[in-house]
Amino acid sequence: MERLKRTSIRVILMIAHLCLPITVLAHKEALPFQTTSVPVVLSASKLAQPLTDAPAAVTIIDKALIEASGASQIAELFRLVPGMQVGYARGNFPVVAYQGLTSEFSQGVQVIIDGTSVYSPLFGGVLWNQLPIELEDIERIEIVRGPNSATFGANSYQSVISITTTHPTQQPTTDINYQLSNQHAERKFIRFAGAFENLDYRITIVDRKTEGYDNLPDDYSKQHVSSRIDLRVNNNNTLQLNLSAVDSLRQTQSPNPALVLFDPKRNRNESSQFAHLKWLSHINLDEHIRSQLSYQHFDGKDKYAIPFLPVKLDITGESSRWNADFEHTLNLNNNTRMVWGIGATYETVFAPFRLNTKQTKSNQRYRLFTNTETRLNTSLILNAGALFEYDQISGNHFSPRVAINYLQSANHSYRLSTTRAFRTPVITEEYRNSFIGLLELERSVGNLDAETIDSIEIGYHGLFSNNKLNADIRLFRNNYDKLINTGLGDVTLTIIDNKDSAHTKGLEVEINYRPNRSVNIHSAYAYTEVNHATNTLNNSIPKHNFNALLSYQLTPNWRTSAAYYYTSDMQYLSAQSDPQGQFQRLDLSVSKRFRLNSKKELAISLRTQLALDKNIDFHQQASADNRIFLQVEYRAR
Repeated sequence: MERLKRTSIRVILMIAHLCLPITVLAHKEALPFQTTSVPVVLSASKLAQPLTDAPAAVTIIDKALIEASGASQIAELFRLVPGMQVGYARGNFPVVAYQGLTSEFSQGVQVIIDGTSVYSPLFGGVLWNQLPIELEDIERIEIVRGPNSATFGANSYQSVISITTTHPTQQPTTDINYQLSNQHAERKFIRFAGAFENLDYRITIVDRKTEGYDNLPDDYSKQHVSSRIDLRVNNNNTLQLNLSAVDSLRQTQSPNPALVLFDPKRNRNESSQFAHLKWLSHINLDEHIRSQLSYQHFDGKDKYAIPFLPVKLDITGESSRWNADFEHTLNLNNNTRMVWGIGATYETVFAPFRLNTKQTKSNQRYRLFTNTETRLNTSLILNAGALFEYDQISGNHFSPRVAINYLQSANHSYRLSTTRAFRTPVITEEYRNSFIGLLELERSVGNLDAETIDSIEIGYHGLFSNNKLNADIRLFRNNYDKLINTGLGDVTLTIIDNKDSAHTKGLEVEINYRPNRSVNIHSAYAYTEVNHATNTLNNSIPKHNFNALLSYQLTPNWRTSAAYYYTSDMQYLSAQSDPQGQFQRLDLSVSKRFRLNSKKELAISLRTQLALDKNIDFHQQASADNRIFLQVEYRAR
């Protein structure tokens, strides 16, 4: 931990020495989604498309909605998405799921940051505490509600969360804020941004600690250093480099009193490093090439002796992931656009407890994809795409998608789409074989197949009142097959296999209304029905999910907002998860901005989270409490 801190400090000082002496005005790049009054998305097919033309339902969380939400960490933002659930396993391990079917590792949700995946090869899903970015660094989030393997490949199974970070030139030169809450939590944040000729940079440093729920050993602390560097090589070529290092301590203990002997109270040290290099080349107005290479490493140290027994457990988990992508976007003719690409991923995992070996296991994947958009006439758009992927563990996989969009007018469209997606087993599922002493706990049958989903949806997207009101409706039906049964609820030996299946259908509605710059209204509802599934799977999917947010700018310097969140009964797929009743919470916030001069300002905000029900979170001991956050922020441009 100390070595990581010293290394991070040296990196910061080196970058600062190179970049801080001179700060000049830099070119502010126009983003594709800012070029039209109709919302434009990039993540449905990797082609920039208005929501009315896209082949999938997409929720957009932009900077205005992020600020209005009053969220204190990234995971909390997804309470605004219809069909999504947010929880905290053991009180300090965020879980973001879509339409249930998940344990503490939401393996069906793919997370993309600036175009590269941060999916964990150790557990599956994403480790939200180890994300290489902070809330303040986010420009925009697009959530594809539904499977999208045809675009992003393996593990884009139930949903895709695509996060775009803010260009350094769009951020204050200096940003310092301090947050304090009644849960003995505090967060210190400092960020520097600037430019040197054609090079723009930002450096973010965060120190955070919290005590979490009253009845759980869930203290948490984190130190995070990250940076983004953008180099404009010439008018047609840009280079982006993202770097991040996280070091944290997470208190943990089994919430089940009967298992405390084998899972005692202790601190788990978790750290990660992340690097992402992206090259964008504009050949002409209609054609560009994107190449990127990323590396992520995670190390969770957790070794302890079992009291009163001559047994020591090593629950250490370590993983590395290399990912390379090449994408080419071009216009084939006046009516057809196309993007195609190739990619490769190489993963390694060291997990002696889960795999019953001190050998490092590896996996590799190779993929080829293409998506096309064809305007058949003035009213009909055909989106067609497919991805082929080879996975060393589970073999060959094919993911097609076809969508027809009917544009009744420029602001009203109807969509019919169908797709197949897949989730490949992670290394710790394929080779699982865990023991405590001579007692065998879990065993994989081996040669696991990929989970598959066949999905069909009917959608409507409409814009009203001069595009101030945005409405989206989605009807869907999903057939899940070959679900990997981790059997985490079993009390006997767990056998990991592909025997589970489920069918779901439902409705999602989302409304956004911004009549002027002072008012921001967002609301969403999801209804999901499940059948042909075991009771355990059935219970993991909440039937109802609702949220509503109102933000109002009282004066140029005063802003207030209120948000209500509701999720019906559910239970996560985990042996240590208790049934959860309905979740209800009301968030209230007020903020005041003080202009110090033309380039400096001070902002003070007060936010409350009011629990309106018991709000059991994974465990009975993690029950609702009210929270208050006070934040003071200084900005200089």
